[in-house]
Amino acid sequence: MSKNDEQDVQTDGGGACGERWVATEAEKARARKLFAHAQKAADTRNYDYAIELYVSGLAHWPDAVDEGLKMLRVVATARKLEGGRPPGFMTARKYPTGGKDVRKALNNALHLFGLNPSNIAYMEQLLQLAARARCDVMVAWIGPVLADAYTSAKKLPAGRYEAACAAMDAGAELAMQYENDSGAINILRANITTAQVWAHHYPESAEAGRAESNASGKLTILKGRFDRAEDFTESLKNAEDQQELHDRDKKAHAQDRAEALIERARREWEANRGVPNKLLTLVDLMTRTESDQREDEAIKLLEQEYATGRNYIFKHKADELQMRRLERRRRELVGKVKASPGDEAARQALDEHTRRQMEIEIGIFEERLRTYPTDLRVKFQLAVRFFRSGRYDEAIPLFQASRLDARARAQSRLYLGCCFYNKRFYDQAVEVLQRGVEETEGRSDALAFDLNYWLGRALEACRRGDEARRIYGRVIEMDYNYRDARARLERLVTAGEKPSNGGAA
Repeated sequence: MSKNDEQDVQTDGGGACGERWVATEAEKARARKLFAHAQKAADTRNYDYAIELYVSGLAHWPDAVDEGLKMLRVVATARKLEGGRPPGFMTARKYPTGGKDVRKALNNALHLFGLNPSNIAYMEQLLQLAARARCDVMVAWIGPVLADAYTSAKKLPAGRYEAACAAMDAGAELAMQYENDSGAINILRANITTAQVWAHHYPESAEAGRAESNASGKLTILKGRFDRAEDFTESLKNAEDQQELHDRDKKAHAQDRAEALIERARREWEANRGVPNKLLTLVDLMTRTESDQREDEAIKLLEQEYATGRNYIFKHKADELQMRRLERRRRELVGKVKASPGDEAARQALDEHTRRQMEIEIGIFEERLRTYPTDLRVKFQLAVRFFRSGRYDEAIPLFQASRLDARARAQSRLYLGCCFYNKRFYDQAVEVLQRGVEETEGRSDALAFDLNYWLGRALEACRRGDEARRIYGRVIEMDYNYRDARARLERLVTAGEKPSNGGAA
């Protein structure tokens, strides 16, 4: 596997988290115009055009629940009741939900959902892509819709319930991170319902029980936060405090407003040093500015608090900020390399930064594993860093362990298979990747594509040409230009049973 291939295998679970997808005021204005035109089209029963307009508006403003998502579902249902046909094979091909452009895939999933709003597979695609695109508000909307559909549907493959629970968990985590507690509660309730349906159909499944327990535990903690916040109701009665709550949820603030929020949060923390959330709120406000100076100050405050009370939550947060800065710098260097492909100095700077970033992140997750030795998510994250550093022997046992975590199982199988591939243990790679493909059957996201693609590569390396051709054929049926699958298929077809060199690319 080449360095580029290794980079492509990185999934959403690795690296620093990306930013939450939040629309600007200009984007919201464009969306509202499209929604207004959509309503006019719906009033004249031109439902297909109305759906197209709603979807176009949601591409600008994916969090528009009342004006966009709910109305899309209303129009989609009206279309279906009047005999509107669901999308056929060619229409579905026109709106692919795979590929690397997650936002485009999400928009296509919205279009397919609009053409058949009762199709559970389309709901699942919408949920998973919304989670990957970091649209927690959309996850909070579609999650309960999907959970309700599961309760009245026939038994589905266990992997589909598992994937839905994993996406809901990711959406809830994001919602809690950005203080969208009401959204997180809706998602976690849907998660619990989905896990219960999963357990009903597969009573022997321990993973279903763990998924329900995980969601129930988080929901209990979240409800407790509401119960303890005695001043929450009062703050809503106060206009100034209400504006502050609104501002805190925005991605960017006017500079003076941001500074005022920071100083107020600082005073609240200094008056309540024993309440961890006060410092975490202050740090969150400081780091939203993405100012190096502010981030340095935030990290220093967290490290000092950790040194004083040994509360690991502060060390964890400081490390997250450090990793976020490293990832932001890496993206800047990648941009320079893309802008000047022939600039060798820029390439060397990127390589050196990436090496240093991996060393630092490996150290962080090794420490976390010593602190939480049974945490499967920490094992997965450490394994990802070992993989990216080419330390496959250290990554393999960790990925084998992290397979027990339902949220990381499919990703763990992909990475594990690629570790075996890079070690030239091709038979083992085939076995692991084949299991991953079976568990993600029915999905058309990037992870499912990668599992199939690398299974084809492993089969090709094992000189199992007929099977490799079948897998590559399956890939290009869904995405004709996916990686180099078409070129590999053509080469195998031309050579008959003789495969190309199966070694690392």
